[in-house]
Amino acid sequence: MNPFRRWSFGNMLWSIVTLFGLCGFNAAHSADNNSTLRLLVVPQFPATEINATWSKVLKGIESENLPKIELIFSKDITEFESMFLSGQADLIYCNPYHMVMAKKAQGYVPMIRDTKPMSGILISPKGGQFDNIRTLTDLNGKTLLFPSPNAFGASLYMRALLKREKGLNFVTRYVKTHPNVIRGVVRNEGQAGGMVSATLLAEDPALREKVKVIYETPPTAPHPIAAHPRVDAIMREAISQALLNYLKQHNAEGADIQIANPVRAVYNRDYQPLELLGLEEFVSN
Repeated sequence: MNPFRRWSFGNMLWSIVTLFGLCGFNAAHSADNNSTLRLLVVPQFPATEINATWSKVLKGIESENLPKIELIFSKDITEFESMFLSGQADLIYCNPYHMVMAKKAQGYVPMIRDTKPMSGILISPKGGQFDNIRTLTDLNGKTLLFPSPNAFGASLYMRALLKREKGLNFVTRYVKTHPNVIRGVVRNEGQAGGMVSATLLAEDPALREKVKVIYETPPTAPHPIAAHPRVDAIMREAISQALLNYLKQHNAEGADIQIANPVRAVYNRDYQPLELLGLEEFVSN
């Protein structure tokens, strides 16, 4: 998709808003230093936690050379996907396959990502009645917990591999977030659950000690921060450079948003290979 024209598109929308008097109209807009850009973060964690971690980073990159960036929130993954697929967010932090979906739907451009590859992991309880689950074959016919259908490493890619390559049959239960997965597994609500390594490591060590990893997916490029094409190349570069500089100097805050060691992201290199995995049949629309 070609980028929107900066002024003509913005002026057209302003005319529409003025004509109809729709004060709450949440239209897409052109990005310049006087705009407020909207950042939508994938709801892997509760909104309060997303707000706490990401607000620090956004505050840290505030500059007269950049527009203000504000967080917007989705109640769940389904709403998150609807919002970026319709182009409601100027910036998104999304999982790798969401990046593929966002590129195809709206032309979102990845800007930065962490250096560390992402792997999905399957965890099972340590101790208790399900301590005997050690291999994938032990999970045939069992209940597996996943955060949501299209959570890439924790669910989408994981389910595809378990069904197509490992030949497993299992009952699928979605519990909305990664923290809910590990807590559900510990409470024996499922005999195993899908997460990603980074979200497991973010949990309390005492909780991590109650589970074991029994399977790991092949690694892929991790979650990127991406921009809608209405955010032009000059602005994308300015935001990317500000994030790179800040996160490299504030490693703890980078770790909190899972970009501890930021680098440039390139769609053709990092995310286009995921188009070849044939995951369409496992995607929930």
